[in-house]
Amino acid sequence: MLCIAAFIVLLFLSAVSAKYRRLLGRAWSCVTRKVTFRPCDTTFRQDVKDSLLAPLALRSPRLVGPASVAIEVVAWVMVLSLVVSLYIVLRSGLNLAVYGTCDKADPAACSLSATQGCGIGTGRPGFGESLLRGDVVGAVRNEAADVGDTIAAVPGAFRTWDAAEYVVPQSSYQGGYREGLPTALEVIDPGCQFCGQLFRNARQAGLAQTHNVTYIVYPIGLELAPRFPNSPLVARYLTAVRLTEADAGTHADNPTDWAILEHMFTGQRPDGVTWQVWFNEHASAPEAEAQLQAWLAEAGYDRPAIERIAQLSGSDRVRDAIDAGMRVVDDEIRTVTIPSLIAGGKLHKGAIDVADLEGMR
Repeated sequence: MLCIAAFIVLLFLSAVSAKYRRLLGRAWSCVTRKVTFRPCDTTFRQDVKDSLLAPLALRSPRLVGPASVAIEVVAWVMVLSLVVSLYIVLRSGLNLAVYGTCDKADPAACSLSATQGCGIGTGRPGFGESLLRGDVVGAVRNEAADVGDTIAAVPGAFRTWDAAEYVVPQSSYQGGYREGLPTALEVIDPGCQFCGQLFRNARQAGLAQTHNVTYIVYPIGLELAPRFPNSPLVARYLTAVRLTEADAGTHADNPTDWAILEHMFTGQRPDGVTWQVWFNEHASAPEAEAQLQAWLAEAGYDRPAIERIAQLSGSDRVRDAIDAGMRVVDDEIRTVTIPSLIAGGKLHKGAIDVADLEGMR
């Protein structure tokens, strides 16, 4: 490792002064022999150590032995740090090319990306988290699986997308479905603030006038560890309303679930707090459910009908419908960012701005 570490140091020194270039050539020869599993030039290796230890040998000969060991340790640390750094750069670059963000867990945290969204995550412990638990094998396995997921998603970055291929059963359309218009499909979490931003941008851009706009609801974390505490509840109500109106053949031109999303993403309470913030930060589950039922009553549902929707929202049928939509997102769309939008032949991640949405017409 010493000759590899020396090559790294000499590479930088040679850029400053030509006197190191002869040694750089010897170091490179040593490195090439190392990577091809041949013996290194032991003379060069010893020359490097002698040049480092000579001043110490004159002053404190007894410290030469420990210092020699320390040099080897430092060389190993330098090389391993370089390898890890190169791996992180390559992995981040691949994520940036495929997902539009170098950080899959938190897309908005990547300074190289303009993506504004909530990360879905993989559901697997991170490399560092696994190491802290003492699970070295799990850390390597999860890291390999994470890179494998990214590689599997590479084709999606270069293909033409058709939103109609991913529409789930009993979908509703903003303003109703109209023949002849292309489909635009959103992936949303009711609690993600960037979904609210996309909703408002799409309304300003008139996306629903040029496309049949529908959505897949994806509550991040779902029931076990929801990213936003009331998102699973809202998702169940949205799905129950969809199923109820699809079964009855009503509200096709004015779906009630879109009215709920309108309240959630654009409305605010009398005290000035937006509904989305209230659901995320202030409302208990009973309070959130009561408000959802109040919106249903405002949309024209009577008490027996509201109670039927409430009962349906807790059923296996609704949970299965949500799970089916999430599988489409995970296994077919393969996005890691909420919201995502399929429109104009592309998969767009994050809160797309108004100008880009207008360009999809």
